[in-house]
Amino acid sequence: MRVLVTGATGFVASHLVPALVSRGHGVLQLGHDGARIPEVDGAEPLLLDLSRPFDPDALPEADAVVHLAQANVPFPAGAAQLFAVNAASTACLLEYARVRGASRFVLASSASVYGFGDRTFAEDDPPRARDFYSATKLASERFVAAYSEQLGTTIFRLVAPYGSGQRDRLIPALVERIREARPITLNDGGRPRTNPIYVDDVVHAIFAALESPRGLVNVAGDEAVTIRDLGELIGQTLDIEPVYEQGDGGTPGDLVANNARLHAFAGDLVPLRDGLRRTVLAEAHA
Repeated sequence: MRVLVTGATGFVASHLVPALVSRGHGVLQLGHDGARIPEVDGAEPLLLDLSRPFDPDALPEADAVVHLAQANVPFPAGAAQLFAVNAASTACLLEYARVRGASRFVLASSASVYGFGDRTFAEDDPPRARDFYSATKLASERFVAAYSEQLGTTIFRLVAPYGSGQRDRLIPALVERIREARPITLNDGGRPRTNPIYVDDVVHAIFAALESPRGLVNVAGDEAVTIRDLGELIGQTLDIEPVYEQGDGGTPGDLVANNARLHAFAGDLVPLRDGLRRTVLAEAHA
């Protein structure tokens, strides 16, 4: 299978692309900055700025598309880029997949579309988020659903993927603070709670979707944890006692997603403690 992967310079793609190549698949790595697209033997770089309209016929043929690219820039200054990359490019890529004969389309969406609350969110729950970023992700989901009769489509609502090589996200930031003995700020007892998913489990879910369409699926871990819980687990792995400080901010609730649909085809997931240990050890030897 030849797979076009967008967001080639991103975190999930850095794990997915080598895994695809190792299983004998051809890969087109699509990114907007050629200097940052990783060099992976067996994977072909493809330069394209998804913030601009493009001609689907101008791209090489592929059997499947895994759309990981996203913009996550400040609103409202970045509204045009958010819409272009997160929503408009999805519509263009769906049409590319149709006219170029692809049979699978996998969209990496976000559980942020649910908003925050005090209960676990399932796929059938109505999205309630009101922020612009979530609106663009929800629009892209609806575009994918509209093409479900032309393509084998899957929409994954990701919850806090983590693993080695990640930057500028919650878990690597906590690792850095604990290593440097800087305090971790806890608001409202360490909320929001969430259930992070290890990146290897995300990759396995994508492989399953390439084999057979999975519809709409929450891709989330088994354990719902607070910021303090994460700090304690990371501290145990590093053998460093975390330092905390109480913040004066509140939180709108938690973001915990039901993962029963994921378990139905993905089986057991990497336990949070094990995933954090792998992440910390991998970074230590990088």
